[in-house]
Amino acid sequence: MSLRPLLAISSAVALFALPTVPATAASEAAMLQSYVGNYTGGGVLAGGTTPQTVKCRLNIQSTAPAVLDYTGRCTSGGAGFSMTGIISFAGGKFTAAMSSSTLNLTATVVGQRRGNGVVFSSKQNITMQGSARDVTSTMALTGGTIRIDFSATDAKTGKTTSGSIPFTKS
Repeated sequence: MSLRPLLAISSAVALFALPTVPATAASEAAMLQSYVGNYTGGGVLAGGTTPQTVKCRLNIQSTAPAVLDYTGRCTSGGAGFSMTGIISFAGGKFTAAMSSSTLNLTATVVGQRRGNGVVFSSKQNITMQGSARDVTSTMALTGGTIRIDFSATDAKTGKTTSGSIPFTKS
């Protein structure tokens, strides 16, 4: 066997054996910073007697290189709710903390890197309008867009209300 094929094979093996380079804190901070701005979104709440349109606005501000603060407000059928939160990257992980006094809801979740973005998913039990509800939600920051998906199931009746709200930068 000549030396050339052996070198080619060993080079290929060495190339595939190289460790993957983890994303740096600076690149993760830059990805978060790309979401700073004002957003509007809307969707439909399904599961009630009639579908209801929901409209939202979201403001994201930078408070540090890898920390974003956000405030938002959504309205549907004459009712509204507000939320505030923080999204950060520290210690090699993404974290999102959210609270809403109008929904009596607080959550802190660790995000998962997916492609060119990050996804935060939450599952919890809360009391809304006197009824226990199982609430699941996902906030995805991907490719310069933001999307929130959620569902709330009434523990007594089993009735589920769900919706998806895509946001665009305004």
